[in-house]
Amino acid sequence: MAEISKIMKYAIIAIIYIIIIFALRIMYKDIKGGAKKKPVIKKTMGLEVIERGDNLNLRVGAVIPLNDQLSIGRKADNLLILGDKYVSSQHAKIYMKNTNYILQDLRSTNGTIMNNKAVKDTVYIKKGDIIKIGTSTFKVIG
Repeated sequence: MAEISKIMKYAIIAIIYIIIIFALRIMYKDIKGGAKKKPVIKKTMGLEVIERGDNLNLRVGAVIPLNDQLSIGRKADNLLILGDKYVSSQHAKIYMKNTNYILQDLRSTNGTIMNNKAVKDTVYIKKGDIIKIGTSTFKVIG
């Protein structure tokens, strides 16, 4: 019986030491910052109004922020409403996919122009691109 008691005493001491070692390792990682994850940086962009055209609700120099999705058209359910006769009711949309923004023409009658080229379906947009919708011109900033 005395031998079993001695073995149990050493086993308990060994378990306590193992717990202390694990606790010290965790604290060391916290101090060194090893468990920190790098923050995800979401790039923010916007559309700067270069020419307002026939749209009286726009102001030259104003910036329209691009969030997850921006619908553009003449209808009131769009986020950017353009009261221009050359703009379709559901003209275009800009949306984010992964970390990139995409401009999509929604089969508009007069089309969407980016960097002096007609947008057929979808194109990636980047800082400095010029987008023309109806009589209005926007520059991508960010």
